[in-house]
Amino acid sequence: MNPKAVYKYCKHLGCCEACCLRYMGIKNPNAYENVANFVLKYQDEVDKPMRVIEQSQNIASKITDTKENLFDVSIREDLNNSNGNSLDINGADRKISNGDSDTNPPPSKRRKLDICVSCLGVLQEDNWMEGYVLVKDILFKKRYECATFACALSAPITTLLRERAITLRLADEFPGYDDKILTALKEAWKWSFGVKLATEINKTLDSGAISPLLITLNYDYADDLQELEILKQVSPQLFEERSKQKRRFVTEFTRRSVEQALQNASLQSLRAAGGGLACAGARAMCVGAVCTHAPNYLAGRYIKLSRHLPQSPWILEGKRVLPSSVQEIIYKPLADLYNLAAEQADGRLKLIAAGREDVDVRCLGEGRPFAIEITDPTRQLTPEELASACEHISKSGEVIVKQIVPITREDLIQLKKGEETKSKTYEAICIKLSHSKYDDVSPDSPIKVTPEDLARINSFRNTARNTKDTENNIENSKSICNISGGIKDTTDNLDNCESMHQDDKDTSGVPLRSPDNFGTVKEPNSQDVKDATDILDNSTPLKVKLADNPDNPNDDKNNEIDLSVNVLEIKNRETDAESDIVDTLKSDQNVLDSPDSSRDFLDTSVEVRESENRNNCEDIRIMIQQKTPIRVLHRRPLLTRTRHILELKAVEVPDHPQLFRMFVRTSAGTYVKEWAHGELGRSRPSLGDVLGAKVDMLALDVTAVHLQWPPQ
Repeated sequence: MNPKAVYKYCKHLGCCEACCLRYMGIKNPNAYENVANFVLKYQDEVDKPMRVIEQSQNIASKITDTKENLFDVSIREDLNNSNGNSLDINGADRKISNGDSDTNPPPSKRRKLDICVSCLGVLQEDNWMEGYVLVKDILFKKRYECATFACALSAPITTLLRERAITLRLADEFPGYDDKILTALKEAWKWSFGVKLATEINKTLDSGAISPLLITLNYDYADDLQELEILKQVSPQLFEERSKQKRRFVTEFTRRSVEQALQNASLQSLRAAGGGLACAGARAMCVGAVCTHAPNYLAGRYIKLSRHLPQSPWILEGKRVLPSSVQEIIYKPLADLYNLAAEQADGRLKLIAAGREDVDVRCLGEGRPFAIEITDPTRQLTPEELASACEHISKSGEVIVKQIVPITREDLIQLKKGEETKSKTYEAICIKLSHSKYDDVSPDSPIKVTPEDLARINSFRNTARNTKDTENNIENSKSICNISGGIKDTTDNLDNCESMHQDDKDTSGVPLRSPDNFGTVKEPNSQDVKDATDILDNSTPLKVKLADNPDNPNDDKNNEIDLSVNVLEIKNRETDAESDIVDTLKSDQNVLDSPDSSRDFLDTSVEVRESENRNNCEDIRIMIQQKTPIRVLHRRPLLTRTRHILELKAVEVPDHPQLFRMFVRTSAGTYVKEWAHGELGRSRPSLGDVLGAKVDMLALDVTAVHLQWPPQ
C-alpha cells in the first residue's frame, strides 16, 4: 500500500490533513502536533505553494468574515474579554488587508474553510478557539491547583458512520488496506488539540491514569440523528428489537448500537441505503466542557463523647430529630477549607465509617475508623490545615478527632474489609431485673447480682475450650482486664449494634430456657412485635457525670449527659421492686462511677495491633445465633446470623447490688444490646439465658475497634 496514494485519496474524499494521517495509520503524537509540516512529505511539489496560500486564506477568513464566521457572537465576545488575551478582529483585518497583495488575496477571493467529511471539523485547528474559551472559563471559576491535566472527547456519533464509509472505500480502492490501522479520533484529537490546550491553560498534558484532573469536551452535530437513520436499513433487525424494548433502550442511537450496526456493513449496503459520503452541511460545535478532579481521600478515627449524637443526620418524616451528627461536625471544617456551602458539602463530602454506633452509645479510646471522600476537590489540603480541622472538630465537645491524614483509594479496601473481619471491645452497665432461676431466695426479697451470677457469666462457654485457658486469655488481655474508672472513662471505639431493649419473657408464658437446654428459637407472634415496639419507646434518662477527659474542652463545665436507659416495662409485676431500683438509679449521679478510679482503664493499643491475629476460631468462647433485630428489619433482610463472643468478664458495681459491669469482645456485626436482653428470644444464648434471669443493658460504650487505621 502506497501511503502517498492513500493520503491523496483521502484528500480527494474531503478529509482534513489530520484525518488523512489517521487513515494512513500514523500513530506518532508528534505528527498531529504540527500536521501541516508533517504532511508535506506526502504532497506533490506543485501542491506545496498552494498550501501556503490556503493557510493565509484560512487565517484571514477566521478573523474577519462575520457572515461566515465559525464562531457565534457570544463566543467572539468571550474571546475579546477572556483573561486579557483580547483579539482585535477589525484591527487584524486591516493589517492583513493592507499587506502584500501577492501573499494576501483580496477578501472577495477568500474561501470558507472546508469541513472535514470524517471528523466534521473536530481535528481542524480553526475550530478549536471556542473549546479554549469554554475550558478557560471553567478553570477560572473552579481554581484547580493541579499542574497537569488529561483530556477526553465526546464526538458526534455520526463520525463512526463516516469513518466506516471511508475505510470501506479505501479497502475497495486499495485491496491490501486494513481498517484496523485507523488511528482513533479521540487519540488524534488528544495529540493535537490537547497539546495546544496545554499552552492555553498553562498546564501539562498527561494521561488519565496519572493526572487527577480530567477535561472533557462535548461536540454536537446538527444532522447527527438524520444521518444515522440509514442504519435502520443497513441493520433493520437490530433496531426493530430496540424499538420493541423502549424501556430498556431509551435512546435509539447509541455508540454501542451504531458500532453493532456497522460491524457487518458493506460498501454496497451503505450505498443501497443512500449512505453516500455526503459533504458536511455544518461543522461539529463544541457545546460544553466539563472539568473534574479525581476524589481525594482522608482517614482518621473519631471519638464520640455524647449519648445524644447520631453518626449521620437523623431526619424522620422530613423533620430533624437531633440538632447535629458526627458527620456534620466532621464536615464543617473541611467544607470551610474548600469554601463549600452546607448544601455543597452534603453532595461533595462522603463519610465512610467502619460501622456505626447507636445514638446513645459512646465511641471512646482510639475512636472509630473513618474515611472522607472529597468529590472534585480543587486542591490538596496541607498537614497544617488538616491539624486545624482536627482542632476545630474537637472544640465541639461531642466529637474528638486527633489526626486526619491523606490516603489513596486502594487504602479504602482495608477499611471495607475491616467491616467484616474486625472485632470490637465494649464496656457496659447491666441490670438484673428478676431473680435468677438459680437463686434460692424468697420472691419478695431484693434482687441482687450474686457472686454466683458473676462466676456463671465469667465461666460460661458453649464452644470447645482451646489449648489456652479462656480465663488466662482474659487475664492477659489489657482491654478486658485492666478495669478502671467506669463506663465514662472508657477510651475506645464503638460498634454498630444499635439495639433497643426488650423483655426476654416469651409472651406465650414459656419460661426462659437455660443454656443447657438451649434449642430452637421460637418465632415471635404479632403480639411479641407489638410488645417490642411498646418497649422501644420506654426510655428513662439517667444523669451521669462525664469522666475527666483532657481532650474535652468543656471539662471545666458542669459535664452531665443523659444515658438513654431503656427500662423494661414488665406487665403484671408482683412487686414494685424494679420501679424502686430505677428511681434509685435516677437519683444517684455517680451510679456508673468506677469502684477504683485510680486504676488505668482499658489499654487497647496492643489490642489494635494484634487483633487480626486473635480473631480466629480458637478465640471463640460463645457462639450465638442472632436473628435480624426487629428495629432494623425495615432495611435489612430477615436472616439468622452466627456471631461470636470472643472474651467476656463481669464484675460487681459497689453500692448497687442489682448492677454489674461487663467487658466483652465480639466479632464484627454482633448486636450487643440484643445479645444482653435476648430480644424476645431472637438472640440465643443471650446473657439473660446464661443467668437464668431477665437482664437489660443500661449504658454501653465501645472501647476499641480492633483495626489498623489509618494505614501506616
